[in-house]
Amino acid sequence: MKFSAQISGLKEILPKVTAVIPSRSVMAQLDNVQLELKAKKLTLMGTDLEVAVRTSVDVASKVDGIIALGSKRFGDIVRSLPDGEIALSLDKTTRRVSLQTGQGNYTMSAAESSDLPDLAQEFKPDGSTKTTGAVLKEIISSTLFAASTNEFRVAMMGLLFQFSPDGTTCVATDGHRLVKITVPDLKTEAERDIIVPAKAVNLVAKSFSDDDEVAISFSATMIEFKTPTTTVLSRLIDEQYPNYEAVIPRENEKLMTVSRQAIQQSIKRAMIFSDNDTHQIRFDVKKDQLHLLADNADEGADAKEAIPCDYSSDDLLIGFNGKFIEDALSHIDGDDVVFRFSTPTRAAIIEPVKQSANEVLMLVMPVRLSV
Repeated sequence: MKFSAQISGLKEILPKVTAVIPSRSVMAQLDNVQLELKAKKLTLMGTDLEVAVRTSVDVASKVDGIIALGSKRFGDIVRSLPDGEIALSLDKTTRRVSLQTGQGNYTMSAAESSDLPDLAQEFKPDGSTKTTGAVLKEIISSTLFAASTNEFRVAMMGLLFQFSPDGTTCVATDGHRLVKITVPDLKTEAERDIIVPAKAVNLVAKSFSDDDEVAISFSATMIEFKTPTTTVLSRLIDEQYPNYEAVIPRENEKLMTVSRQAIQQSIKRAMIFSDNDTHQIRFDVKKDQLHLLADNADEGADAKEAIPCDYSSDDLLIGFNGKFIEDALSHIDGDDVVFRFSTPTRAAIIEPVKQSANEVLMLVMPVRLSV
């Protein structure tokens, strides 16, 4: 293998690949990044056995080939170099790679690329669709924060994608909160429900630009997001997703419309005085006024704020984990939001007053009010 490339180009694509490589692994080969040179195109690949990322860049090549390099050392030297040209060549006898730059010359050992597993060999797609990077980022940014991190709730550690001829619904929940976004323009020929791991969708959000047209292909066990230069391939979570529709209340008729910025800032201040473990914030909702209450009995601290709102139903006192409300509000666009309440023991729904083409629904479970 022998080629020369612009360091700026390597700096752009390397982070996409190194992001998938595990910080610790029992398999030493997973610490490597694969470099494949073919027809003046350099393709880098990294994997953790569950997700694989491939990305490529044009280079000036002289001898094609394929090798694997330690991702940390290779990544560190590329990141530390100023923009310019780098020349890489492999000595097949010693398996040593030489890196020549304007700053100096460096050598490192190369491993056999065949030691690095290739998930693509297992992938046999039977369904597909396409969308833009902007739409994918909107879906992911609206939902991923609500996915579970509890390893005992494996199904909830990813995003549920429900593909259909009428559009796609994406859902995330951790059992305490839930987000659902409906994308009418993202359609497939047949219905398919799949759960994509959180790590994979996070890599998707980082790997594509808004203008990219992304081809999505899937099978019963894997999903692929692909552009001409970058591919993210992931195994699916083979679990049954909870029946989320059963927890979305249909009769929340007590509506409160409020400035998103006003309530978000008020909650942020009240949280400073809330219990360190429960983060409980009480909503005391009265006609056209919301009182936010928080206290920390152990530290003798409390907070009370009042902000205007549009509310005309019966008075309501309901408690929430303030962090969950704050998270929901930070992932909603628009100036005003509407809260849909029922009783102090039933979930509240939060939505933007003005929905975009892709409708978003957020749900937060209430907490037992402390005495």
